[in-house]
Amino acid sequence: MKIHKEYNEKTYVVEWLKLYKKSIQNFKTFYFNGTYPYRSFSPKVVEFIFNLANELGVDSTVKYQCVELYDRFLSEYFIYKHKKYYNNHSNEWLKILKQCKKKSCLRIISCMLLLSKYAQQSVDIKFKDIKAILQRTGHIYTKKNIRYSETEVLRIVGYKLNEPSIFMLVEYFIDVIPFITTDSLYSTCLLLTDFVYIYHQELYDRLQNQKTGYKICTYSEKLELLDVEYDKTTTAAAVIVTAFYILNSTDQTNEELCLYLSTLCDKSIDNLLTISTVLISIINSISSGS
Repeated sequence: MKIHKEYNEKTYVVEWLKLYKKSIQNFKTFYFNGTYPYRSFSPKVVEFIFNLANELGVDSTVKYQCVELYDRFLSEYFIYKHKKYYNNHSNEWLKILKQCKKKSCLRIISCMLLLSKYAQQSVDIKFKDIKAILQRTGHIYTKKNIRYSETEVLRIVGYKLNEPSIFMLVEYFIDVIPFITTDSLYSTCLLLTDFVYIYHQELYDRLQNQKTGYKICTYSEKLELLDVEYDKTTTAAAVIVTAFYILNSTDQTNEELCLYLSTLCDKSIDNLLTISTVLISIINSISSGS
């Protein structure tokens, strides 16, 4: 691959990345005060969201943002309910958890509908289709129930639907890296992003194990990995690095790419290569087992 001499970074996109990196720093400061965030990124949840996106015909942007939004909703909802009920009405706590689990499919669909509207997509999502999907999960909801759920999700997340996904950052990097990009690179990055979301927990468990040498880590050790796990720029950059490797780019190109992306992310080249190596290792282990 040759360096693309005519590429030009758009000022507003560069400023967006700066603001995102600043917000991540604030996020990490918040959670380093002794609170460890809840994560809903189980493979089962992500695969349900991906299948739902395919069935409803929404694009990849909405699909990935739905994972992010549902995760944020569940985290905020859990904290809200915990503060309200756990200490004063602890006998009701198990009941609340069961209700939360029962409504999980409805909440995911609410996230998908909200994001589809926010993105102003022309996809015609009919109520009868939503009702049929929910019936397959063993639940029957009226149109009023579904609309109320959308309102509830919107309220809990503070009316903010613009949480960046890993792929939004991947697209940014594809746009600004000083190399000629191809359709093959884009499609490979899509597949890798799917993989990262589905196997998110395994990826970071392996990174933690590689760093500490232990499968079970202490609270402080988990907090140390937050710097990588919750900064999506690092994961997105590692996706690009992995895609270039899979597409058999030259060693020189890979080195230049890692140097460029590490500067953008404010992370070491070793960080990017470690995530990429673990990602390839998981892909190989799953491929050999299938």
